[in-house]
Amino acid sequence: MGSIERQITLELSKTNQPMSREDLRQVLSLSSVDLINGLQSLSKRYLLKTTEGNKILFNLSPVFREYMIIYD
Repeated sequence: MGSIERQITLELSKTNQPMSREDLRQVLSLSSVDLINGLQSLSKRYLLKTTEGNKILFNLSPVFREYMIIYD
């Protein structure tokens, strides 16, 4: 897992609430391109759960969240 992906997963593991791309970008101080690439990479490996509504929200898959909490 790359540095950007690790930052994203660590931030998402801190809360049970899904976060928007904008929220993640502000908290992590990543460029939009880096954040989008990190989110796409995590999504391709099924480590993120995406919720679509008024906004697209991201959360860790439940199994991966438990892994991050236990082993980080």
